[in-house]
Amino acid sequence: MTSAGYSPTDFPSTHRTWLVTQIADLQEGSDSIRTQAIASLRAHLLERYASPLSAYVQNSSIKRLGEPDEIAHDYLVRMLDDCSGLHNWPGSGRPLRRWLLTGMIFHARGIARDKGRLREFSSLDAVDSHIASEPSAEQAFERAWAREMLEAAFARAAGSMQRSGRDQQWEIFRRHVLDGQPYAPIAADLKINVQQCADATRAASQEVRSAIRAVLIDEGVAERNISSEADAILRSVLHGPTR
Repeated sequence: MTSAGYSPTDFPSTHRTWLVTQIADLQEGSDSIRTQAIASLRAHLLERYASPLSAYVQNSSIKRLGEPDEIAHDYLVRMLDDCSGLHNWPGSGRPLRRWLLTGMIFHARGIARDKGRLREFSSLDAVDSHIASEPSAEQAFERAWAREMLEAAFARAAGSMQRSGRDQQWEIFRRHVLDGQPYAPIAADLKINVQQCADATRAASQEVRSAIRAVLIDEGVAERNISSEADAILRSVLHGPTR
């Protein structure tokens, strides 16, 4: 997965995502709407980004400044105090994860300055160079981010299938792909055949793929990169067992 080559025109012009709507509410809404938007964004971003940002710190030189979880959490809490750090993101043309990672590196630079260790971390001046110089940290961040995106997609797909009465298809997918069970015992439990299990897994997999696309669009991934990023996320997790 890569962040190169994004521009504001990559954002879907006819799709005002949940995140963009919340950020617009911060700037345009009444006091009560703004308060609700801040609360919603804080819950959403802490849930999705605390772990990936902590993984980056853990695998980078920044960990010398403190505990990774504390650095990542402190950055998000400070940034989400009024969410002003998000105001310019929708027009930046950058995926949200890259925007937040850049912000955290500037946050780390502030910690280094406060501790009188800025010279030691002078590379933080050039954020892109810093990220490129520590590929293992970036890879850890991307893996953790992919897991969070997949969890969000699973929840979205499960809800959609349950609402449409396809609970059994989701159960088969969950047991086979997520829990690693072969089709035979699942088929026996549900009194269906193995081919029906395979068909159910295929249908649920398509639902998951659609959910991943929706999650990635909301995260500001460029439209032209949606398919490749979705494939990468699926490959990182969905290594289903044989029948």
